[in-house]
Amino acid sequence: MQIAVLGRSVQPPWNEAVKNMAYELSRQLASMGHTVRLLTTRGEGVTIEDDIELRPLASGRFGKTALRALLELEKEGKIDLIHVQNLIIHRSLAPMLWTLRRKSKLPIVAYCCQLPSLSVSHWFQVLRTDPWEAISTKLGMIAPASATNWALRRVSQIVASSRFVKSRLEPSKPAREIRVVPPFVRTDWLTAKAETPLAREDPPRILYLGSHKALRGEEDFLRMLAIVKQDIRGVKGVAVTNFPIPERIRNLSKTLGLDDSIKFLSRNIDLDIPGLIQASSLYVSTSLSPIGSIDPPLTLIESQILGTPVLSYDTGGISEVVDEKRLVRYKDYAGLAKLATETLRRNETRNPRLDLLSTFGSEAAAKNFEAIYRSLS
Repeated sequence: MQIAVLGRSVQPPWNEAVKNMAYELSRQLASMGHTVRLLTTRGEGVTIEDDIELRPLASGRFGKTALRALLELEKEGKIDLIHVQNLIIHRSLAPMLWTLRRKSKLPIVAYCCQLPSLSVSHWFQVLRTDPWEAISTKLGMIAPASATNWALRRVSQIVASSRFVKSRLEPSKPAREIRVVPPFVRTDWLTAKAETPLAREDPPRILYLGSHKALRGEEDFLRMLAIVKQDIRGVKGVAVTNFPIPERIRNLSKTLGLDDSIKFLSRNIDLDIPGLIQASSLYVSTSLSPIGSIDPPLTLIESQILGTPVLSYDTGGISEVVDEKRLVRYKDYAGLAKLATETLRRNETRNPRLDLLSTFGSEAAAKNFEAIYRSLS
């Protein structure tokens, strides 16, 4: 098949999991013999990488230039199907899809990894925490889900990243039953890491991966760490996040007496994230999935494959990939601290779960998507 994959900036740093998955899916599909053309906003001129044809488009008018490029490719007989990566958060593509559906007969598959809207209560939480974030990038997200339902009805097949996301998208009344393909990792890289484990550092270290955007949990991670420190004095925390660090986070760290116990690393530089996961005694997620992350967060899956214990808030579809005994309700950072203390005291032996790659490996995902594509041809 000739497949066009559409997604903004699909070769970003590690943390942009949805976009990284777009590139990895393209790579796997190309290795299976399909012709893959990746339309994105990065690069200069058409290039070939990993047998993928990269076609950069103007980022400022991405929807319009993507529409023109797709129609030209269809006219030239160079595509059989269009895959849109994370349609829900790219609302600017909705008008393009409406026009594309009128002018093209190509089937469209939309992979949806987050929710289409933000509740008013969560928006006010953002407003209290970071007014600029609330007004600049989150205001549009309080639009009701019905505002995006019409766009979802324009695609041939919706694919959700979790059963939770599927249940939230079903009221849009899609043309076909929503399919589920969980988030996926590059199998060969993670297998190599799991088979050459790094020694865990002493004293015990708790890892957090995220960003200083509202609803992504840095404050709760610090509060959880402070409680754990009361029982395990030498515990350290590592938080990989956006720089510069907001003043509110610096102040909270100082107030909690954590300045000597927490290390912030910028997610905007090249980091060995699997190595950080392996060297940590515990990985804790305090994000609000699937608003503050894809659902479920890919790092929770990576950590379990690499053998690092995982604890998390029970939000979104996280319970689909993490044992319920390792989950607490959202915002219960005290309960999370209790579980973290118990886990660290047990000093659990590293137990890599390479068996999870049969479900969460990119090869399995590519085969699932291939079957979906063929059902539409």
